[in-house]
Amino acid sequence: MRILALVVLAFLASGCRQAEPTRAGGKPIDQWVLALNDPDPKARKTAATKLGNVGPTDPAAFPALHAALNDREAVVRCEVILALLKFGPQAKDALPALAELRRHDPDAKVRDYASKALAKLE
Repeated sequence: MRILALVVLAFLASGCRQAEPTRAGGKPIDQWVLALNDPDPKARKTAATKLGNVGPTDPAAFPALHAALNDREAVVRCEVILALLKFGPQAKDALPALAELRRHDPDAKVRDYASKALAKLE
C-alpha cells in the first residue's frame, strides 16, 4: 500500500512542474528572438538559423523572423528567408514581405532568395 501511495504521489508531483520552454541550440527560444536585435550581424544570422530550426513549433519564432526580413544586413535577410522556408505553408503571412524584397531589395542575392522562396511557398 505504501508503494502504491508513493507511486501516486510521484506521478502527481511530476505533473506539477512547469513545462520546459522550447529550446534550440541549447538556449530558450526567447533568447534567440532577442538575438535577432543584436548589434552583431553574425549573432543575428545565427539566431535566424536557430529559429528556423524550431519552425512552427514555437509561436514566437515566426513573428520574430517576419520582422527580421527588414534587417539592415543582406546576409541576415538571406538567412531569415531560408528560416521562413522551414515553416512551410505556415509562412504564407510572409508572402507580401517576400514579394517586396524580390522587387525592391538593394541586394541581388536577397532578391534571388526571395524569388525562390516565393516560388516554393506559393
